Amino acid sequence: MSWSFRKEFYGKKERLRMDSIRAFLKVGYYFLPYTLFHGYYRAVYRTGDHDGIYKKIKRPFPDALIAQKPSSKFALHLSGGIDSSLLAKLYDRKDADYIHFKGPESERARALAVTLKGRFHEIEITKEEFIKTADEIIPLLSEPYPYHDIIFAYVASKKAKELGHNLIVAGDGGDGIFGGAHTGPYSRKSFVIWKTIDPDTLLGLETLQPYMHTALYTWSKTTLTPHETGRNKLFASAYCRELGMPEKITKQIKVPWAGSLGIREDKNITSHMRHVIDSSEYNWIREFKFYKEPNTGLLFRQYSLVKWL
Repeated sequence: MSWSFRKEFYGKKERLRMDSIRAFLKVGYYFLPYTLFHGYYRAVYRTGDHDGIYKKIKRPFPDALIAQKPSSKFALHLSGGIDSSLLAKLYDRKDADYIHFKGPESERARALAVTLKGRFHEIEITKEEFIKTADEIIPLLSEPYPYHDIIFAYVASKKAKELGHNLIVAGDGGDGIFGGAHTGPYSRKSFVIWKTIDPDTLLGLETLQPYMHTALYTWSKTTLTPHETGRNKLFASAYCRELGMPEKITKQIKVPWAGSLGIREDKNITSHMRHVIDSSEYNWIREFKFYKEPNTGLLFRQYSLVKWL
């Protein structure tokens, strides 16, 4: 049982839509149905058997997650956080591959990996590989993406394809269910789904994002308390303990994703991005002024926008 999101674009591209560009640079997204161009629009729709899951469950959680368990082999993007770790535990099988980027969360991922049947792959992305990959894929995306993590997702999925996989499982949207951020299917921040879907589409792979199912999002918002869905994801932590998962997973404190630490501030990478921006016809993108300065990631958004345009 599989489903995913797709985008459809319609209309005719006219001049650049400055309010969309400003919104992308400031907060990382702009609202449907708009795009970066006047006269050009987008729609997001579901493909596959999203609604069929309701016939296979008695309760939203954990049934809706279990009902989406792949029937064949898959690769899973394993960060070491609660969201991806929980999926790895529920979906574990001998022919699964768990792909993790070496970094501050590696100790957690390793602790979980020794309890799993599938194979654990710890990889490291070099600064040179990051630059080369970013330059390669950003112009090919259906829309520019605001954060560095899309480059990591592409590298992880590329590794999965080399291992012989056609299906990628990701914990995207887990923050919208268990806490940490409001990123569910009805959220204006639902751009997070494209972090994995767009790279996988380029690679010819299918994507499964179980947390993005409507049943889970609705259940979370109407059943779980603010205390349970606070930054440290107390409900999810308790459920992980029920499953007998390692304490390094169940007792972790929610922090921003650590996989890109060092990349954002690396001088070679930031210099490359500034050169791309300043040597383009869109160098005016660096001149936008904001009432409140955007959070970490503005340089990557500027670079991503210029490379995509």
